[in-house]
Amino acid sequence: MHTDPLLVVVVLLLLLYRSFGIAVENNQCTTSCGEVNIGSPFRLRGDPLICGDLNFELACINNHTILDLYPGNYSVRYIDYTNYTIRVADTGLQKGNCSSLPHRSLSCGNLFISDLYSCWDYRPFFQDLAKTVLIVGCTKAVDSHLYIDASSCLDGVKFSNSFGTRRRLYAMVDANVSSVEIGCTIEHMAIIPWGADGDNLHSYTQIHEQMVYGFELSWLQKACEIRFEDCYPCEMSAQHQLSCKPPALNR
Repeated sequence: MHTDPLLVVVVLLLLLYRSFGIAVENNQCTTSCGEVNIGSPFRLRGDPLICGDLNFELACINNHTILDLYPGNYSVRYIDYTNYTIRVADTGLQKGNCSSLPHRSLSCGNLFISDLYSCWDYRPFFQDLAKTVLIVGCTKAVDSHLYIDASSCLDGVKFSNSFGTRRRLYAMVDANVSSVEIGCTIEHMAIIPWGADGDNLHSYTQIHEQMVYGFELSWLQKACEIRFEDCYPCEMSAQHQLSCKPPALNR
């Protein structure tokens, strides 16, 4: 019996459409990984294309949520769908091991955020979401409240700038490069939450706990694009209400 090729194509398309409908109907979009809730615009790798936005794809590895973001991989600690932020920490950091550091030096200045994430927030006004911690090696002891001794944790860590020289290691929270003393070199950088009060961080162990806790990145702009389609700049009120000026008024 001769079969019409066009009829076969139509039947296959109908079967694919039915399979697609069943996938959506059965809610095959993964809603969590470990303790992290996954919702739009986020999605997990391997989920149906209907789930979330491919630009906000996450991986679920051994029940841990991972964000791939240049220049490295980050463990996702929490996604806030009210404030439109995601809290992440470098995968090189280990809880309870103060000698662990981010795989690469990080600051909001050298972290490539692109147009997906931002180290800044707009609620209800422009503000930072993170602080930079400088790990510095000094040829002699420094007597300053800005310098928090980190040698007991980091003595065994090899830094590229050390050249085998015995150096005293310190952490500086939210300090300017101009505050680094002569004879000291920046060995590494890390990011901690903006809410971490440097005046209350009296030991490197406390600073490391903040690194492990993670820092926030904002995805507010994407939330506004979903709601308003064409929106820049986007703002959020103290009541978490999104607002956007028409493009013509932003010029």
